[in-house]
Amino acid sequence: MIVATLVTCMFVFVSMLSVPAVRADRPLECAIALDLTSPTSWAGTVAGDITGSIAITENPATYVGQTEHFDENTVITTTEGVVINIHDLGVISFKSWRFTAGGVVTGVSSPDWQWLVGYEVHFRGAAVPGEVITASGTMMLIAP
Repeated sequence: MIVATLVTCMFVFVSMLSVPAVRADRPLECAIALDLTSPTSWAGTVAGDITGSIAITENPATYVGQTEHFDENTVITTTEGVVINIHDLGVISFKSWRFTAGGVVTGVSSPDWQWLVGYEVHFRGAAVPGEVITASGTMMLIAP
């Protein structure tokens, strides 16, 4: 009986660690770190309320002066292997190298994460030009 109780408690504890809690009191917040891997692709990491890897693929962009207006598909793979799909629109200034984007979570691969579908997503940060272009910033996910 004691062993069964301990195993049940361990299962509940591990399950709680695998799925982030829904936080009605505040947005989910993450730090992002990216490297430009091709003219239209970024790859990097996400850390915070959601932790894992991030891959961004840019659709055809438009350019106005020193500003790029982009449309992208973002895929986050959590450390637990859950895939989160995001579609966003944004801008980056080639003068300041700052970017901002807004979008929505369009799908998830796990029923335990279905609550995340429809969350608004906001990215902002700055890129650093160089031999390898890098970027860092924040990602916030806000309940609809």
